Amino acid sequence: MRKRNHFILGKVLEGDGHVRVTRGERFLVSGGTEGSHRRAADCIHDIDKEIRRDPPQTPGEMRMIVRDAAKKAGLTVRDTEPDGP
Repeated sequence: MRKRNHFILGKVLEGDGHVRVTRGERFLVSGGTEGSHRRAADCIHDIDKEIRRDPPQTPGEMRMIVRDAAKKAGLTVRDTEPDGP
């Protein structure tokens, strides 16, 4: 079975006029104030580590990983997909 690759793009909507971009091997975070950018980058880094450790098998598992990491970081996630089949 072929290993699935991932890339995570995070965009923080609030800002203070400064350009902030954090890039990892498999993620990029842009925008935000100093604090909100740091929280978002930490959150996405945690999501990336979890996906590498235990790749999700379904979209629902992926949403759960994202929600858990966002909650831990104190961030809000805008879910664009419904939970149910």
